[in-house]
Amino acid sequence: MRSLIALAILTGFLTACSGSENLTVSTTSNNTLLIPSTATSCLAKYQAASGTTATADITSAYFRLPHITFTKQNINNNMYISQVKITMTLPNSTSDYSCVIAGDALSALYTVWRNNDASTPATFTDSVIASGTQAVTTDCPLYCGGITSDTSFSTTATMEVDGYEQAPNSDDQTPVRTTTFFTVTNQ
Repeated sequence: MRSLIALAILTGFLTACSGSENLTVSTTSNNTLLIPSTATSCLAKYQAASGTTATADITSAYFRLPHITFTKQNINNNMYISQVKITMTLPNSTSDYSCVIAGDALSALYTVWRNNDASTPATFTDSVIASGTQAVTTDCPLYCGGITSDTSFSTTATMEVDGYEQAPNSDDQTPVRTTTFFTVTNQ
């Protein structure tokens, strides 16, 4: 009986974690520098009206990840990316730093996820790796800002990606979560 209970608990745990092997994420930069300035996000850049300059919306200091690659294992299903969450512990801080990119801000990172005619601001679609496509690499950098630190440091950042996988012509959604790591350095 105890074996059956242990098996049921283990099966429940494995089911709750299912999907993580269906999506992998990687960055082109394993080490990124903290920049003591403001920046303009992809969302602000693509929402700016034609003939206008986008306003810097990323506060000082920030880091940027030039490209992120999302790779799904099952090419036949759609993979929806819901959010990218980056967390790290800063020296002399009592709480973790967190940066969440979701919705239009996430869609702005990749050409297929944003519809942009040069004469109009962009409109955005779901952040999805469509059926028939194995991987997507963003073509606009991800920025995270508002980091305050007066000391030099090098810390490991955790990137967690949440979403779900769905077969075409099905309403069933399988949650996915995957994680990768990179280093943020303040010189």
